[in-house]
Amino acid sequence: MSLLVRGASLVLTQNERREVLRGADVLVEGGRISEVGKVSGRAGAEFVIDGKGKLLMPGLVNAHTHLGMTLLRGYADDMRFHEWWAAMRSIEAKLKAPDVYWGSLLGCLEMIRGGTTAFADMYFHMDAVARAVKECGMRANLAYSMVDFGDGKKRRSELAEGERFFAEWNGKAGGRIACSFGPHAPYSCSKELLVKAAEIARKRKARLQIHVSETRKEVFDAEKAWGKRPVEYLDGVGFLGEDVIASHCVWVTKNELAMLGRSGTHVAHCPVSNLKLASGESSPIVELTNVGGRLTLGTDGAASNNSLNMLETMKFAALIEKGSRWDASAMNAQTVVDAATVGGSRALGFDAGVIEEGRIADLVTLDVRMPNLVPLYNAASHLVYAANPANVCDVVVGGKPLMLGRKILVVDEEKVVEKAEEEAHKLAGRKKG
Repeated sequence: MSLLVRGASLVLTQNERREVLRGADVLVEGGRISEVGKVSGRAGAEFVIDGKGKLLMPGLVNAHTHLGMTLLRGYADDMRFHEWWAAMRSIEAKLKAPDVYWGSLLGCLEMIRGGTTAFADMYFHMDAVARAVKECGMRANLAYSMVDFGDGKKRRSELAEGERFFAEWNGKAGGRIACSFGPHAPYSCSKELLVKAAEIARKRKARLQIHVSETRKEVFDAEKAWGKRPVEYLDGVGFLGEDVIASHCVWVTKNELAMLGRSGTHVAHCPVSNLKLASGESSPIVELTNVGGRLTLGTDGAASNNSLNMLETMKFAALIEKGSRWDASAMNAQTVVDAATVGGSRALGFDAGVIEEGRIADLVTLDVRMPNLVPLYNAASHLVYAANPANVCDVVVGGKPLMLGRKILVVDEEKVVEKAEEEAHKLAGRKKG
């Protein structure tokens, strides 16, 4: 399959020099970018996208979400964290695989329309999530979320399910699906589960996903149980590393930031979810980047956000740092764009996030002639501070168009919306079990 983006008004390459090209063509062959610049004699490309009046950029990467929770959007709003958590536990006990499948398809559609091409996900009924990813054409790193609360029998069954899911889906959908191992959090997993999950993942050269230091209570409980804060504890058991995506990391110290930076652990910052659940106004992401930490961005699930809008997440990530520090220069737009493209792709283990020859062709265009993007002085700034999903025109993953001219090509959008709504109402009225 070949695809040509011809004459893009602007190309935000995200290459090492962070070049922004004008009037450039981008040719895609075999799922990868083969030429960037002026491409001649390629009128025979299977798909041709007119780039006039458009910004072409790498697709956005959502480094932390739970697609199965999309059907729970708005179900438990304006609650204190412990109340929200109890409400989620109660309704999640009623979730079945079809709920997660339709909710995942709905979430994929939302992300595609918002310019997201890849995401990391950890939840349960993960076969249903993988099926949705396969059908919608997105790229994803998926993990079964393991919890044992110190129960040895439960630990063995959770590890077995994690391995089964990995064996079933890793590398499927033409390599668009990668699988990782997802111990839920230090407080919900025994030391034995954490160590064994890391051992299995590293043997298989897979990623690890985990929630870390999302709330103050989590930190207090960790210090009481282990005499260490969560990041210190994970470092002590040999869990941290370049293959780990640690989500949230709101309540961390300078010492913990040094551990995260030194180990190369990827931090998935989820500013909108953190604010909505009042987990914390700001994560110390400025300090993280100062010590060489690997910053990525995530929306978290739609039950705690309530959207999967990465453009909104990017804006919040910048504004929170400015406002909380009384310093408008604290977090600049380019750093945020880096986290949402290059940083996210690296965290998930995909060779995307950059527009240059040889890279996987996960691409997005935005209409920069729409009123909210005129005039345009700086492409990165406009993405962070002015753009919204309505600006997204075309979405391409691995050279295959998922959306052209704002029209979804891969699934029946109307059917997905109707089925998801139907399943959500059934779920809300379903008895436990």
